[in-house]
Parts: sequence; C-alpha cells; structure tokens
Amino acid sequence: MTSLPAQEGQRDTNSSSLAVSAASATAAPEGAIAPPRAKRVQVARACQRCRRLQKACSDSRPCRRCTRAGLSDECGGFSFTSFSRESFERKAGLLPCQVIDYCSGRFFERLAPTIPILTPEYVANLRTRAPSESEAYCVLLGLCAMVTLQVEDPRDKYFGPFVTAENNVAYGWLLLEEALAAHRHLARRSNPCLDSVLLVFFIYACHASLSHHSQAFFFLREAATLFILVKPDTMDGLSRSLAERLFWVLLVSERSHAIRYRRPITLQVTTNGFGLSLSSDDGDDRSLCGFRCLAALFRGLDTSFIALLNQETVSRTLAHESLDDVEISINTALNHSCPSDLLPTQKANLRVTQLWLRIVLWQLRLRLGHLSEQSAQSSRTYHYPLDVAKDLTLSTRDLPIHSIQVHGAGITEKLFDISCAVVNVLARVPVRVTKAAAEGDLKYVRRLILQLPGGVTVYDALLVKHIQQTLPTMAAALEVTR
Repeated sequence: MTSLPAQEGQRDTNSSSLAVSAASATAAPEGAIAPPRAKRVQVARACQRCRRLQKACSDSRPCRRCTRAGLSDECGGFSFTSFSRESFERKAGLLPCQVIDYCSGRFFERLAPTIPILTPEYVANLRTRAPSESEAYCVLLGLCAMVTLQVEDPRDKYFGPFVTAENNVAYGWLLLEEALAAHRHLARRSNPCLDSVLLVFFIYACHASLSHHSQAFFFLREAATLFILVKPDTMDGLSRSLAERLFWVLLVSERSHAIRYRRPITLQVTTNGFGLSLSSDDGDDRSLCGFRCLAALFRGLDTSFIALLNQETVSRTLAHESLDDVEISINTALNHSCPSDLLPTQKANLRVTQLWLRIVLWQLRLRLGHLSEQSAQSSRTYHYPLDVAKDLTLSTRDLPIHSIQVHGAGITEKLFDISCAVVNVLARVPVRVTKAAAEGDLKYVRRLILQLPGGVTVYDALLVKHIQQTLPTMAAALEVTR
C-alpha cells in the first residue's frame, strides 16, 4: 500500500522526517495500523515572546526560537513564580472618587440589607489600599458596576458630570468590562484572599442583573471554588465576619441557580468551618435579622434535595419524611426575626422567596405522586398554588415597589414561576374557590411583573404565551393595562 500524497499547500520544514515517514508507510504491510504520531513536547511555561506569538517554546532560556531569531534579549523578563497574566493597566478617570462615594452609599442603602458582605469600615480600607493594590481597586470597581447595573435606572444619566457615558447602563457596562479585564490579568493564588472572592462575586452579580445566565453561573461557581480555598485562620476579625456572611450569600445564590436552571451545588454548610452559624460578633445587629431568615430558608436544601429535584442518579434516595423536614424549615425560616425588625427590601425578598420555594417543593411532590385532593394539609393538594398566589398578593400589596425592584431579575423569575404554576392549576384542576378570586390574584402578579426588571422585555411575554397555550379561555380576562 502506498502512502497518500500530502495535501496541497502543506509544508514541513523537516524533510528528513517526512521521508522517513513516507518510507515506513510504504513498507508497511497491507492492513497494518500506522503507529500513533508522537505527541508534541510542551513546556510548563513559555517565554514572553512565544506566548505573545502563540508559538512553541523550549525549556532553555533564552529559548531556541528567540535565539534563532536573534532576539534573545526579549526572551527574559518573565516571572516563573507567579500565575499572573500581563500587567493590568487602569483606565484613567473611569472610577472617580465621586462615583465610589455614591455607589458605596447606594449599596449600604439598598443592597446591604440583603447581601451584607461589606461594611463602611471595610470599604474605607479598600479605598486606602486602592492606589497601590490592584485587587482592592478591582473590588471597588466591581462594587460600583453591580450598583450601577442593578440599582440605578438604566435610562438615567446620573454619572454624566463625572464620566463620559450615554446613560447608567452604558457606564455600568464600562465598569463591568474593566472588572473583567482586571479579572483576566490579576494573579491567581492557591490561598485566595477575601478581595479575590468579592471581585468574582460582583462580576457574577452584574451578569445576573443583565440576565446573562450562563456567564453568571460560570462566575458563581468560580466564586464558590475560590471561597473553598480561603483560609479563615489567616483573616482578621472583620474579614472573618464578612467571609461568614459571604458564605451564606454564595450558598443562597448557588442553590437558587441550582433550582432554577437544574445546576449542581458546590458549597456545603460546613465549608472551611463557615456556615455553622452566623458570627457571634453579629448577634446583636438587628440589621442582620432578615439575613439570618434568608440563610434559614436555604439551609435545609442540601445536596440530596437538589439531586432529587434535578432528577440526578444518587446512591441513596431521599425519604418521604425528609421532604416534610424541608417544608418545615421553609415555613419556619421567617420565625428567626420579628417582623418589625425587617426592612421593606428584606420583607419583599424573604416573602417572595419563601412562597417560591413552597411552589418548588409542591412541584416536586406532584412529580413524585405525593399529592391528594383529600389531604388535610393544603400544601399536599393540587390547588395549593392558588393559596400561594393569594398569600403573595396579601403580603406584597403594601410594600413600596422599589423594595421589590432592587432585587433584580431574580425576583421577577420567582414571580413568573409562581404565576405559571397558578395557570397550570386553573387549566387542569377543578378548584373550590371562585374563578374571579384566582383571576384577580393572577392579574395582580402579572401587573407586579410588569414593574420589575426584565418584566416588560422577557417575562410578561413568556407568561402571556403560557396563558394562551394552557388557558386560552381566560386569556382575555387576564389582560392588564400597562
């Protein structure tokens, strides 16, 4: 058997090896299998010039490629003890002090009640270190990007006097792109600090607020992985307290993504010694009451529950009684605080999230065949989503709309899930309540969705389509004026 001719345009600089290959192929007997091609030798780290050209390098310094090109001097200067990429250069004037002042204030006013992962003292420390430390500067960058994209009205131009940007969302994009560039270039360490995890979390929050679900999950998993590598014994008291809070924020975010998008989870309640309880130093801080309730809502949703929900193959099945324990933990989570201690933003997030988790558990029981219309417990009946919708209407009607809007598209998705469950029940289950009451609750939730991030552009259209396909006879009755 003769060897096939080389393709036109191909060239090999080593003609002798080509001749040997051709000769061996010609001499091979009929039907023989050619030996595998030798694997190209790779070095652990290439020099700067070869990295820039994306060419093969050698272990010697200067390397053979640079020596042949007469550029041995360009082969040096690369650090073999650092994982950092090329140096990160800050864009001049992108993050003036006025923007940091405003965004940090807005964070403590609007977001800190739900994600209390920073304190004014820690932000002041970041600002002190920012001129000389890139990581501290990047945390401030990520913080401002998150506030700009999630809290501020995208059409306004509040930052116009300080920076050149068309509107708030355009400026938020500039900050996010700068944070992403910094993330690519900053050094990677085997024992990351709190600032490293905070930067990646803020990038995740930016993508989540923009409904970039795949990118958001990528950075959420990276933040969770970095947190696992954090060594709490190297932290001071303030950093340790903030790391404890950040653990719960990451755990809640990861479990929410796991439920919504059928993702796996990484963090466990005992990770790095965190998660057993909130720091005792925060015990008298009433502003953390709502945060403790949020942690309690998700604490019972362990790996076994997520695996059952996602229909994963597991070594052991979840007992029927375990779902009862999950239901009890969800229903009693808000008992960790007095309602008067909660801010409106906390009430909105906690109430909607609790009702959403009740729907998630109800859907799981429906799939497992645990429901019965003769059950004495409302949560075990087929019409239970109608009760959830009624509770949602009563518990959110008196809340200011900005207290719900500040939680971003995530809370809109939860309301959308509740609405779809209500539509399915109205279409398939004979209900004892009047149709008018159910329609009124559903219309209220739809009007609420229209006022929230992503409601007009994404979720209302999806809800209308679901209503038209599932409940066409009630489509006209469920119309709302925008």
